[in-house]
Amino acid sequence: MFNSSSDDDSVVDYDEEIKVVVLGESGVGKSNIINRYNGGQFDPYSVPNNSSFFMSKNLKFGEKIYRINLWDTAGQEKYHSLTKIFLNEAKIAFLVYAINDKNSYEKIDFWYKLVKESCGNILISLIGNKKDLYEEEQVNEQEAIEKARTLNATFGLTSALEEDTGFDEIINKVIKKYIHDKGESTENQIFTSNKVFKINTLKSSKPDKVKSKKKKKIC
Repeated sequence: MFNSSSDDDSVVDYDEEIKVVVLGESGVGKSNIINRYNGGQFDPYSVPNNSSFFMSKNLKFGEKIYRINLWDTAGQEKYHSLTKIFLNEAKIAFLVYAINDKNSYEKIDFWYKLVKESCGNILISLIGNKKDLYEEEQVNEQEAIEKARTLNATFGLTSALEEDTGFDEIINKVIKKYIHDKGESTENQIFTSNKVFKINTLKSSKPDKVKSKKKKKIC
């Protein structure tokens, strides 16, 4: 489903990798959000994933280039045990619900508990997706903001239907916080490149290993 906009054959040098996971119930629009972030189009006929997607994007903050490894995991209950594998070494977690689906919002506590049990000290952001469906809203924005406060998380609204989803601003803000908390500069953010991988969770209980090196070829 994802489209990679990186077709060059250049070598990209990066200084640090940051693993980011996107979690939430099936059907809340996680894949469409990330697809938009990767420069793709909104797919109104997309179906819930039975696979996990790994997207890599390089961003420059200050004098350093960070490789952002963004994981979209399957939300169906039968894949919950596999999700714990993908949470390993994650630094940032986005917990996504749909504003027109109260059940997906109520399940945020489950995802929060799973993340904290698996990762401990991790930055968390609560995201209400499908803000374009405000007329069908089942979760009040102020209620969600208060929820984020209790979880010590940031909060934002997105819409994969809209070209400007809002996810770029949200993810950059959280990544900047992560970098700032380390005492490093977050100025001069520059997009450099991206790449996407697909991992079929039906064939293996563990994700394929993606080799991490400071110099990689972007195809």
